[in-house]
Amino acid sequence: MPDALQPDMPPEFKKMVAGLTERAQAVAEELKSRVSETERLRRLPAENMERIREEGLLTVIQSKRCGGHELSMRAHLDILSAIAEGCSATAWVLGVMHAHSWLMAHFPEQAQNDVYGKGPNTMISAVIGPRGKAVLKADGTYVLNGFWPFGSGCQLSEWLLLGAEVFDEKGEFLDLADLLIPTTDANIQDDWYVAGLQGTGSNSLVVKDLAIPAHRYLSLMGLLN
Repeated sequence: MPDALQPDMPPEFKKMVAGLTERAQAVAEELKSRVSETERLRRLPAENMERIREEGLLTVIQSKRCGGHELSMRAHLDILSAIAEGCSATAWVLGVMHAHSWLMAHFPEQAQNDVYGKGPNTMISAVIGPRGKAVLKADGTYVLNGFWPFGSGCQLSEWLLLGAEVFDEKGEFLDLADLLIPTTDANIQDDWYVAGLQGTGSNSLVVKDLAIPAHRYLSLMGLLN
């Protein structure tokens, strides 16, 4: 019976997936030595994600246009499972960053260039759900405000995707969307004190009156449709 998560793939792709999974297994052995540090820090040590980037494990389902491998969901799951054998917190952060890199393929090309212009290994954290509020201005830009809990891996990310309800200047509802911003434009709250997955660094994010250009906007309603 064919694998629904990984349809019949050319041999070269199967070889690539096997190679990446082997790399993930090797990285996992190293991650085991930093589990206690990860828990103590309440976030991932920078070395964890650097090793993942060095081994090409960040870009598994990222589009080829953005420098990724553009592989299957099966590859995504196999690599995360291997990493989780070494550090569950690292696997969690890597898993959501995979998803965010996949989402970037749906943004306008200018936004993709903003994120990946210097190379494909850019880390993106997110709170996808529309917890914030954005107002569409007459010049086509958006002004974003909000509070977003659970921004896993945000301390190491370079960009954020933040979900928001979108309104016009009269207060009429327009859309649900994700807006792309540099992580440095958000205030990271040090509030991740939990019993499980403590090392994911899933702190809350705050943005106030931030202007965002039109090309850094992705309609969630449009994406789902």
